[in-house]
Amino acid sequence: MKTSNKVKLANLTTWTMIITISLIAVFFIGFIFTTTFDLNVFDDDTSEFIFSFIGFSAVLVICSAILNISLNIGIIADSRIHEIAETQNTFLGKKFFLIIAFFIVSIISFLFIGDYLTRKYYKDELVKEANDIMTRYSESINKISVGLVDTNKVNEIPEILNFFSNQKEKFPSVRLITSDKYDGQLVFLEISSWNNTDALKTPYCGNSFYKCEIEDCDYLEKIFNGKTTEPLLWTKEDDYKLYFPFLKQKKKFVLVFTKYERNGKISSR
Repeated sequence: MKTSNKVKLANLTTWTMIITISLIAVFFIGFIFTTTFDLNVFDDDTSEFIFSFIGFSAVLVICSAILNISLNIGIIADSRIHEIAETQNTFLGKKFFLIIAFFIVSIISFLFIGDYLTRKYYKDELVKEANDIMTRYSESINKISVGLVDTNKVNEIPEILNFFSNQKEKFPSVRLITSDKYDGQLVFLEISSWNNTDALKTPYCGNSFYKCEIEDCDYLEKIFNGKTTEPLLWTKEDDYKLYFPFLKQKKKFVLVFTKYERNGKISSR
């Protein structure tokens, strides 16, 4: 093989390694941003495709490195090689780094936009399905309000919540939140499908206090103090909670539709 052809092939393998390693670095940066900011973008198939691509890229880098070393061993280091490098490296180097910077910015933007669209998708789906439950089973909603004011019928609430939880794939869990006073302070009580029905008749529903964080606690306080009647979608990492407030027979309560989604909606297929 001519020396000039060896030089061209060696340069090709070098750029193959640089571009491949750069792509792996870009994907790695995307992974860091996805993990750090809890971005929810890709589904299972796409995630598997990305990891397969990284594995293939690693093999490509190793093969290119072996070929590059073999070619360079056979190349005589003369002035012509230096001339070729000097005429190409300056322009290509600047252009290459600009392209990599563009790809990094594009991927980071893509991840944040994908996360926003994913969360909006699940919000719209949860709201639509929750509204369907409210319309389709309004009589059961009325029974819940009766059970909250009548201890003889409060044991019906877990069964109704279990019924709601089995109606939609969009939210596998439906819970109820109501309020009470503890030492004159507003507290939130939780009733779920697995509550002991006898305990519901005891003070504070058998001490079933709802454990919330600052964001949703502030929202619930506004609900039970009459400052808002709007539903709220609260998300953290992959946890989606839709709070749906009600005022029935002068009794306020909130239904919480919960969904845990591990993956985003963007697919490789």
